[in-house]
Amino acid sequence: MTQPPIGPGDFLPVIPSIVPPGGRTNVLALAHLHMKAGWHPAPVHSFTVPLWYGGTYDEQEAAREHAVIFDRSHLGRFYVTGERASEVLARVFATDTRRIPPGSIRRLVACREDGTILDIATGCHIEEGRWLIVTGPRAQVRLREVVEAATRPDDDVVVRDRLTESVLLSVQGPESAALLESVVGQTIPGSVPVGEAHEILLGGYRALVAHHTETGEDGYWFLMSGEVAEHFWENSLLGGITPAGLAALDTMRLEAGLIEAPTETPAPATPYHAGLGALVDLDGLEGVRDFPGAAVLRAVASLGRPERELVGLRLDGPRIAKRGSRIKANGQDVGAAVNAVYSPVLQTGIAVAYLPPTLAPGLARVEIDTDGVGQPADVVDLPFVPGPRELLGR
Repeated sequence: MTQPPIGPGDFLPVIPSIVPPGGRTNVLALAHLHMKAGWHPAPVHSFTVPLWYGGTYDEQEAAREHAVIFDRSHLGRFYVTGERASEVLARVFATDTRRIPPGSIRRLVACREDGTILDIATGCHIEEGRWLIVTGPRAQVRLREVVEAATRPDDDVVVRDRLTESVLLSVQGPESAALLESVVGQTIPGSVPVGEAHEILLGGYRALVAHHTETGEDGYWFLMSGEVAEHFWENSLLGGITPAGLAALDTMRLEAGLIEAPTETPAPATPYHAGLGALVDLDGLEGVRDFPGAAVLRAVASLGRPERELVGLRLDGPRIAKRGSRIKANGQDVGAAVNAVYSPVLQTGIAVAYLPPTLAPGLARVEIDTDGVGQPADVVDLPFVPGPRELLGR
């Protein structure tokens, strides 16, 4: 199976639906605490989530200099347990989960049969035969259903949804470990190395802690019961950790080059187009692997480089682009921005787009439309804001 030729009209950005079918959004378990903290809510990804509290730029500054706490409970999450759990997941993900050692947390990419990206998930291989999968924001249910469909009767593997039975909190920033000591004790932050995930007892209940970044800064995930999460949130704020919303996180992850599906991965993008080729394992210990989209991905990989690749655009001047802003090179339309924000760190607008390899990062200049005004921009590599590769998780 091969893909049709790609033109500048393709790779158009996904503009997410704000309100799900039925007109009602889900409520976060800690909504009453977000309200107490002065949240500015909005319906996003089928949940009502905090966009910001005191101000988006202030929250980003706190995340760069101290530490912030995000409620990430709108992300899907489910456990996969059983002796063949890694094997079942390997049938779904282009990433070979059988190669990921216990105790590790890794990004995983799942594809459709046409090679396009279904989701960019995060896998916590807690111990042999026990996984926690955290989905992207738009695959909360779909990815779990795909894993359930891949589970055979003789696998003896159980898939258990935790979307409504747990709270996922993310503490990010260079002072995360130090400030968390007043919340979870002095031993827990330092006992979990970068890139690892472990289960612990927190408030007498089993919880999961992962040393994992979502922003390019040092950070931790905590998955726990709602009752424990209430105390965790309140103690975090008392300990000097700033509450932060989705607007700050989305800007920081884009600065760090940490893309999400489907916002930055519109069809016909495959992992190779999106710069996620390192997450694709075409071969396993048994030889050639079989997973959704494998045939297409082999065809794309055989080309050496795809027809278009995800790159960054750093704008000149004060103007800001937006999703869907058209891009020109030498007067010719070459595509559209799939996402765009203002970067307080760089003090300019940034965007990401799928452009031909001839428009090479570090060499090419383009012009991007900013509400009718063409704004010059440099084509650059991701990430926009450098960080340790082990923290960026790419």
